[in-house]
Amino acid sequence: MFRSKLYQAFALLLVITLVQASLAIRASGLARYHVERSRVANEMLAEFIALGADKQRLKVWLAQYLLVKEAPLAERDRYLLQMQQNLTNLNELLVRDQQLAEQEQDYAEISQQLKSLSILETNVAALERSLKNKEVLPKEEGDVWRILIQTFDNLEGLDLKRLIAASIDLQRTRSALAESKAEDALNRVQLLTALVAGVGVICAVLLALLLSRALYRPIQQLVHGTSAIAYGQLDHRLPEGGHSEFSTLARSFNQMAMELQRGKQQEEDHTRRVEQEVAERTKQLQQAEQMQQRFLADVSHELRTPATAIRGEAEIGLRGLDKNAEFYKETLARIVETSVFLSKRIDDLLMLVRGPAQLQLRQRVFAVSEIWSQFAEVARRIAASQNRELQLHPPVLTDCDAQLFIDQDKLTQVLQIVLDNAFRYSDTSQLVSLELELTEQCCIRVRDHGIGIPEQDLSRVGHRYFRAANARKVRPDGLGIGLSLCHTLLQAQHGEFNLKSREGQGTVAEILLPLVEHE
Repeated sequence: MFRSKLYQAFALLLVITLVQASLAIRASGLARYHVERSRVANEMLAEFIALGADKQRLKVWLAQYLLVKEAPLAERDRYLLQMQQNLTNLNELLVRDQQLAEQEQDYAEISQQLKSLSILETNVAALERSLKNKEVLPKEEGDVWRILIQTFDNLEGLDLKRLIAASIDLQRTRSALAESKAEDALNRVQLLTALVAGVGVICAVLLALLLSRALYRPIQQLVHGTSAIAYGQLDHRLPEGGHSEFSTLARSFNQMAMELQRGKQQEEDHTRRVEQEVAERTKQLQQAEQMQQRFLADVSHELRTPATAIRGEAEIGLRGLDKNAEFYKETLARIVETSVFLSKRIDDLLMLVRGPAQLQLRQRVFAVSEIWSQFAEVARRIAASQNRELQLHPPVLTDCDAQLFIDQDKLTQVLQIVLDNAFRYSDTSQLVSLELELTEQCCIRVRDHGIGIPEQDLSRVGHRYFRAANARKVRPDGLGIGLSLCHTLLQAQHGEFNLKSREGQGTVAEILLPLVEHE
């Protein structure tokens, strides 16, 4: 709507400008016309005056020639040539004047001048013939003046002086009239230009006042709205009534304010979430610090126990009288066994510290049947050492070529950890089973019916140093590194370790390994 008003205002100004331009062009054309006629009239007057002057100079030359016989002929020829040139210029100017004529009086005056010019041309030609034939000197002094009068004032029965004077008077009148018309035309041009300019200025002022009144209120509202937004009043809204461009601008402004308000609210929500996350993270760090302190205490205890045992065995062997060789062998065997246990604990800790990227693996290809045989033997040995019953479920080998690319020692270590946990956290009367299943991958599954894992702790039991509360009650001497070590060792071999458990019902540990693809 406001845009249409602007277009109308611009169109009106354009029309005024075009009218002013067309009037100025027309007026300037009229002024050029009258100025041109004045110029032609003045030039014709100048030519007539020059013709009369050259005629008078030629008359003086003839008098000198008749009296003293010393007038140069070249001067005569020059005067005659100038008069011929004046007549030629007058002819051209009369043709131009005839082209510019508009009124009957102009045509009548031009016709009269043409007749006079024709007579002048005839007389100048006769004068030239007469002067060029005057080669005999007059016999008496009175003949000189007779010859002068006969040659210039009464040549062929015409008074040349009077004819030129009449033409000059007529042309002077016409020149004055042309100058007056040219001046009037210029005055009209100035008046018309001033009038059109005044009308244009008045229209421009009126349009400016109308547009400024239409602009002032919406702009003031917009300024007030931006100031409110700048001071944080994001709930401020502009009135959206009407269908003008300012209404569209108001709607856009309100949309922007709404988005800013929404963004501020989201920022505040995000800040609260970040603060909450920071608080939770701080709590987690504090718990981690407590876990670390507890872990260090557990490590100290775990390492101190075998070290104390080694020291005790050595002191018993050295105490008192000498013993027999069999006693010393048994003592040394117990020291070696305790040292091996201590070395394994240290190796487990080092393996966790290094992570999967720095593990030194010795992987090679094994048949699944071969791995099952070795794992079954390891499981039997572990079960026998703890006086536990173990149930084996051998795989159904539909694919006799099924192979695994693994580090056998590291995978055996994983199996030992899982079986050890199954035996540790289940009653001696409960059955532990080991099975292997082949699908798209190899799945080694250890199932027990022990204490299980609480649901809230199931996602954390694989974290380093974490132990569930019920596990701590059953076995307070653990470090919480076994399952974390399983994850690390399997991840290094592109495998997975999953736990499924329900508290009080037992746990199923799954070792997932990719099969070797055959080309």
